[in-house]
Amino acid sequence: MIAKKYIELFLIVLISFLNNQYSFSADPRYTLKVTNIFKTHPNALEFDINIIHSNPDSSIFEYAAGQYFFNFNTAIGNSGTFTYSIVSSDLPLSMQPRNPIVFVIGGEMQLRLTINPIPNPGQGIIISSSGQGTKIVRMRLQTNAVFFDEQYLHLRWRNGSSNPYTKIYSYIGSTLVEITNPATHFIDSLSVPLPVELNNFTALVNGNNIDLKWTTSGEINNKGFQIERESQSEWVNLGFVTGKGNTNSINEYSFPDRNLQSGIYRYRLKQIDYNGDHTYYYLSENPVIGLPSEFYISQNYPNPFNPSTNIDYNLPEAGNVEITLFDMTGKKVFTSVSPNKAAGYHIVKLNMSSIAGGLASGVYFYSIMFSGSAGTYSETKKLIFMK
Repeated sequence: MIAKKYIELFLIVLISFLNNQYSFSADPRYTLKVTNIFKTHPNALEFDINIIHSNPDSSIFEYAAGQYFFNFNTAIGNSGTFTYSIVSSDLPLSMQPRNPIVFVIGGEMQLRLTINPIPNPGQGIIISSSGQGTKIVRMRLQTNAVFFDEQYLHLRWRNGSSNPYTKIYSYIGSTLVEITNPATHFIDSLSVPLPVELNNFTALVNGNNIDLKWTTSGEINNKGFQIERESQSEWVNLGFVTGKGNTNSINEYSFPDRNLQSGIYRYRLKQIDYNGDHTYYYLSENPVIGLPSEFYISQNYPNPFNPSTNIDYNLPEAGNVEITLFDMTGKKVFTSVSPNKAAGYHIVKLNMSSIAGGLASGVYFYSIMFSGSAGTYSETKKLIFMK
C-alpha cells in the first residue's frame, strides 16, 4: 500500500511538472507552406512542405499527424511516368507522412502523402514559430522522360470536404484534434505561370569554343539568366545575361564559353526574377569538344602588350613542346620545355616581367616546336613588347 501511494504521488508531481513546463494551445494555429520549388535536373523538381506555429501567444503547438495532397499539371511529365519521393525532413522517421505516390482519382492526378502513425500525447513534435517553421518533408517529383515539358506546374493544395484532402492534427492537452484550416495553406511560386517561356536552348561548337543560344517568347518580372556549367559534379557560375523584364515579344540571347579543353559539357540557365525566385532550364543535349585535327599556333594576344600576353596552340597528339623567345638578333632570351604534353587545346601566358634580367621594349619572336610520334612541327611568329 505504501509503495502504491508513493507511485501515485510521483505521477501527480510528474504531471504537475509537465504542465508547468508546457502550455499547450487550446486553439493551435498554423500556416502550411510549399516553398523552394526548383528544378534539380531536366526531369526532376523538388519543393519543401513547411508548417509554422502562428499563434500570437507563447503557447506550444504539439503536432501529432498530417496528410498532404496536391493536384498539379500532369502535362509537365512529357508523356513519361511520374515518381514521387521524400528527400529529407525535420521530423523523425516515425512522424513523417507515408507512402508518397502519384495517384489518379476522379480523372484527376494527385500527389499523395498519407498520414503518419499517431503518437501518444506528449510524444508529438513541437512546431517552430520562427523563420520557415518546421520542415515536414522535402519532396521530389520526377518523370522518366528525358526532361519536363515546358508547361506550368500549377501545383495546388487539395483542400475541402471531398476525401482525400490535406489534414493536420494536433494534441490539445491529451486530446487529438483535427485543426485543418485551408485558409492558411499557401504555395510559393510556380503555382502561377513560369516567369519565362523558353522556346529553345541550344549550343554551337566551333573548335574549342561553345556558343550558347536561347529564345524566349514571353517574360514576366525577368531580371536575367545566370549561365552555369557543370564541373566535377558541381555547377559553376560562368556569367550573367540581363533579361527584358516584362515582355510578350520574342527575344534572343547568347553567351560564349571560350578556350575549352576536349570533353563533354553540361550547361543550364538559372532564370532569376526581380523578387529572387529562380527556375532552371537545362540544355537537353551535351556538346562535345573533340581533339584538334592538326597542329596550330595563334598570334599572341594582346599585341602589343605589357607585361603579359597569351598564345594558343593545339596539339592533335601528345608529345614534347618547347617554347622559345628570341630578340631581334636571334638570341634566345627565354625557353620553356613541356615533356609529354597531352593532345588538346592549350594556352600559354608569357609574362615579360618574370623573365630573368628583364627585357627592354621592342620586337621579339616566339617559336613553338612540337615533337611526337608523327614527327615534328614548328612555327615562329612576331610579338611587340611595349613598356
